[in-house]
Amino acid sequence: MNIYYQGNPGSYMHSASLAIEKDLNWEIDSIEWKQDFKDVWDAIWKNDIAVLAIENSYMWSIHPNLHGFLKHDCKIIWEYNMPINHCLCSKEASIDNITKAYSQMPALEQCHKYLKEKGIDPMVYSDTALAAKHVSETQDSGKAAVCSQLAAEIHGLNILDKNIQDQQENTTRFAVICHKDLELEYSQTKNKTSILFDIHHMPSSLHECLGAFSQNNVNLTKLESLPNYRDKSTFTFWLDLDGVLSDIPVSQSLKDLENHTANMRIIWEY
Repeated sequence: MNIYYQGNPGSYMHSASLAIEKDLNWEIDSIEWKQDFKDVWDAIWKNDIAVLAIENSYMWSIHPNLHGFLKHDCKIIWEYNMPINHCLCSKEASIDNITKAYSQMPALEQCHKYLKEKGIDPMVYSDTALAAKHVSETQDSGKAAVCSQLAAEIHGLNILDKNIQDQQENTTRFAVICHKDLELEYSQTKNKTSILFDIHHMPSSLHECLGAFSQNNVNLTKLESLPNYRDKSTFTFWLDLDGVLSDIPVSQSLKDLENHTANMRIIWEY
C-alpha cells in the first residue's frame, strides 16, 4: 500500500503524510508525491490511499479536492488537523541579510505582516518545498524561502525564524482518502460524518434540507455549496456533522434529508 500526496518532498502534505502513517493499521510500502491534485486522485486505486488538504483556517476550502469527491468513488477514513508553522529558511546566517522570500502565494499571504515588518519582498514561487530547493541551489545572496521545517532539513537550509505566520492558529485540515471498497481503519475514535447532496434551484430548498438536522438535534460543522457539473439546474452542498451513522439522530436526519434531495452521497464517517 502506498500513500500519495500532492506537492514535493518537504511540503506540508508530505509532513502530514508522515504523521498520518503512524496511526494506520496497515503497513505502508512507500510515501510518494504527485505534482497535481488530479494526479493524486487518479492514483487512488483499490489498495492505495491519499492525503489531501481540504481546508485551511486562513485560506478556507481547497476546492479542487472537494470537487474530487464528485468524480471519484472514494471515502474519507480520517482527518488530520495540522498546525501550519511557516519558517524563514536560507543559506544566509542572519535575517538581516534577507531581502527576498520565495514561496507559494498562500504561504506568502499568511506571512504578509511578518515580511512587511522585516522589509522582505515576497516572491511568488510554485511550491513551498520547491522554493526551499531553489534557495538552496541559488548563488545569489539575500534569498530565503518560506517553507516547512522538513523542507529546510531536506535542502540543508538554515532556519532563521520559526512560526512566522500572521495567524498563529493557522491550521490545515487534511483528509485521509481511499477507495470506497477498501476496508481500512484509522486508530482514532470516529466522531464526524461528511455527505454531499443536491438541491433543486427553487425557494426554501436548502431550508428544508437543513430542517432534517435541526429537527433531530444534529450539530453541523461545515456547509458549502459546490458547482454541480452534472446538472446546472441543481446545486451540490458539502456538509459535515457531529456524530456517526449508527447514532439514531444522525440516521434519522439522513433519512429525512432524502425526502428533500434527489441525490445524496455519504463521504463516510471518521
